Parts: sequence; C-alpha cells; structure tokens
Amino acid sequence: MKGKDIQTDLRERKIIKVPTIHELERVHNTPENLEKAYKELQDALGEEWVSNDFNITLAYARDQSVIPMNHPDIVALPGSTDDVISIMRIANKYKIDVMPYGSGLNTLGLTIPPYGGILCDTRRMDQIFEIDEENMFCTIGPGVTFAQLQTETLKRKLRLINPSTSANAMVISNLCMGNISTLCNKYGLGLDHIIGYKVVLPDGNLMVCGPKAYGADNAHVPGPGPDVRAFIRGSLGTMGIITEMTIRLYPDPDVVELVVPICDEEDWGIIAPALKAICQRNIVIENAYFQNTYMGIFLGESNLESSRLIPALPRHYVVPVTGGYSEEEVNIKGEICKQDILAVSPKFEFMPWETVEEMSAGRLVGIDKFTKFFRESVRVQRVKGSFFVGFGMDHLEGLTELNKAMMKAMSTQVGTDENVFSADLIATYFQPYDQGRVGFIEFDIFIDQTNPEDMLRTIMGTVAAQGVSFKMGSRPCFGVWPLLEGAGPVHDYIGLLYPAAGNYADVFRDMKMIYDPNNICNRRWDYETMRMKKAAL
Repeated sequence: MKGKDIQTDLRERKIIKVPTIHELERVHNTPENLEKAYKELQDALGEEWVSNDFNITLAYARDQSVIPMNHPDIVALPGSTDDVISIMRIANKYKIDVMPYGSGLNTLGLTIPPYGGILCDTRRMDQIFEIDEENMFCTIGPGVTFAQLQTETLKRKLRLINPSTSANAMVISNLCMGNISTLCNKYGLGLDHIIGYKVVLPDGNLMVCGPKAYGADNAHVPGPGPDVRAFIRGSLGTMGIITEMTIRLYPDPDVVELVVPICDEEDWGIIAPALKAICQRNIVIENAYFQNTYMGIFLGESNLESSRLIPALPRHYVVPVTGGYSEEEVNIKGEICKQDILAVSPKFEFMPWETVEEMSAGRLVGIDKFTKFFRESVRVQRVKGSFFVGFGMDHLEGLTELNKAMMKAMSTQVGTDENVFSADLIATYFQPYDQGRVGFIEFDIFIDQTNPEDMLRTIMGTVAAQGVSFKMGSRPCFGVWPLLEGAGPVHDYIGLLYPAAGNYADVFRDMKMIYDPNNICNRRWDYETMRMKKAAL
C-alpha cells in the first residue's frame, strides 16, 4: 500500500462507498436533531456508552448478508430497561430512528439501519436473572448469548434449544426470529419457547406480557383473559425493544447417541420419507438432514482443506439424535430408528461410530466437538462467508421436487468461479418440525461479500429460487411483512402470490401506526406514502 492513494485503491477494488444521504427531504434524523439527541443520550446513559465516532458507527454498517452497507449516526449501549426507555423517549422527542441490535449475526441485513439514526446495542444487558430448575425456565436480558446461557443450564442438567446461528448470538433476538433448531421437531420453534417478556414500546412505555403481567408465577399457565405474548411474534424489532424474557428449558439426557444414516446416491426420493418416519415415531430428541458440504466444513481446519474433504464424504446425512437415562434405553431407540429408515429404503447405510471417530481424528473439530456443535450450536462461521436462502414447507412430501427446482434455479443464476468454494457449491440443509408435519429448507451459498459481481449473482439467484419455491407451494417464514411493507413492487408481488396475507399485513400496519406514532422503531416505510423513501440502494 506504500505510495498508493487509498481512495483510488478502494475504487479499484470496488468496495461499496458509505452513503452520506439516506433519504431525500428527510424529516427524521436531521443533523440539528441528531446533535441534540446525542447530548441528551450522553446525559442519560453516560458519555462512555454513546458514540457518533465514524470508526465505531461504521463497524455496525454491514453483516453477513448481501445487503449494501449503511451505518447509523449514533450508537448507544443501554445497561438497563430504564436506559432503553430513555433512548426511546429521546428518539421520539427528536424524531430519530432506532434500530434494535443483538449480536448482528444474521444473513438478511435486519440490523442495518436503512436511514441511519440510533443503533441500540443491547450487549451490556447480559444478566441471567433466574434459572428455575424445578419448573425448567429462566429469565434473561437481551445481551445474554447462547454460549453463556447454555453453559449455566448444562451445569444444572438442563438445556435450552440450540441456536440456528453461532453460539455467540444473543438468545432473545434469535428466538424472536423464529429459531429453526435441531430440537424443533420435538419442542417447537424458538417462538414457542417464550413464556413472557418486558418490552419497551416505540413510544417509550413499558409493556409486560405473560404470567408476570397479572402477578402470577412464570410457571403458571397463561390466563385469565387474552394472551398477548404474540405481540412481538415476527415483528423483527419494529414494535419495540425487549429488555427481559422468560423462556422454557428442557432436561439434558444422561446418555446421548447419534445414529448416522448415510446415502451416496442422488436419490432425493428417500430423504423426506426417512425424516418423516423418524419424526412421527417421536423417540428422537433432535433430527435434521444435511449434505457433505456441512460435514466438510466442520471437519476441515480451513476452507481449503474443507474443499478437499467434501468430495470424499458421502453426499447425504440424516442425523437423528437419541437420548435417555441409560445406555440400554438409548441403544433400543437407536435400533428402532435404523429399522424405520431401512423400512423406507435399503439404500441407506449406517456409518460405524469407529469410522466417524477415525475420519475426524487429529482434526481441529473432532467428532466429539462435532456432536457438541450439532446439538448446542449448529453453525460454524465460515472464513469466506455464506448467505442462506430459507423457506417453510407445509408438507415433507414436496421436498424432493422443491429442492431440485430451487437448486437448478440457483445454480443456473449463480454460476461458478475460481474461489476455494465455488459459487455454485450450494449446501442444502433441511429441518423437519412439528413431528414431521412441516419443515424448513435452506441453501447455504458461499460468496465473496467484497465482490459486487458475486453479490449481485447471489441476489439474482435468490430471487430465482424464491420464484420457483413460491410457485411450488413453499412460504416465506417468520414475519416477512415488517421488511416488505412499503417495499414497492416486492411488497405488491408477495401480496399477489398470497392474497390471504393481505389481512395480516393490514393488521400489522395498523398496529405499527398505533404503537409507534412517530415511526421511529426500525423504520422501513413512510406512513403517508406506504413506501420506502430510501435515496439509493
């Protein structure tokens, strides 16, 4: 870099520039109001917990998604519910947007503020207030990570559901996103584990939901009266900031065993029936399907080594996990799983445990760690980066054709390149839930996020895969409307595909306008025009 102009170098490497104007004719986030709000925030939270330093705000400008970077004007780190209330009241006073922020570990651009404003980073609020071993629940703050909480619960022979992200993700934000985990076939989605919570509404008022709202114990069945816990379901931070949540815990079995059915043939017709047979027997704790790409990533010490391992590994893995109080109980359950799978197809083989251990010997992530990752943190952060496309399915029988069509659409659009992981090396992950009645299919695509051409190919591939999947009956999951409301043709396109969703969209819009009259909480669309006012993407 010596002797080279930095700005010229940035342009040559096509790094996306930081936008200076977020919207035309802005009413929110005006320079004079930002200055006033900044001073009041420092008085309320303390100078050390509020910053408008460009080097700090820029660190929040991007995530693992293909969404263009955009930085907040102010970063605030509250330490309590009262601090969050202060942030909201100051924001309303000066019409400054507020973006709730957990760990930022998402692949959808959900915490990138479209118009700047205040980014409310909740990492300081990392208290575990209570772990009730008898009634199996805990109460935590929004800054608590899965690694932190899982460590404390396992000490008590309890556990929470594993995250559908890395272990350093915040529990509350991940549950509110839905959390498709390997436990969801038996215990449900992340949203199903919420007992109650405190939420600071966009107008600065505090609302309590769940049994605590009427003075009952957190172990109490909800009621009497209507249960309004679903208020935040799928709202993606548009309806307030949660400052405390009570969630369910589950017993950690004394003995655990992975049955490892494998199949090297491209016969997708046997995968869904095998998964369904295991799910409906309801003797496994966890269950999932993934391809050799995932196994290679876990076992390889680097992306380069993973790329060499992947072709040598069996293509398909169905991974049921059995557990119980004794070796005998677990062995019986494992044998039943094998019988159920072989009844579907004799093409399945079962990888001997000794082979699995030998294959992983001496590697950075051995099979013992793989088991722990799979059961307690199902993802690994890739060196190169990845982007996922996921959709809900209303029946498992359609998995074969849906996967084939989406894979073709994605591969045709994305193409290939010379990176360690080729752009068209797409890994399918499938998670059944609700005892196999429904499921969630996901593609992981390995992209170079500093390469605009690579990102554009991925965006177009995602659109192509979406069109195919919607046509074949899949559905977007978990509150997509808060993101699409106001998004012009995209919003209208989804409305045409799913006319019944119009009622939901209308209700959400009306609630948002009531609870957030100044439209400051995760603002994405304008109340008057019902459209986004973004100056440039």
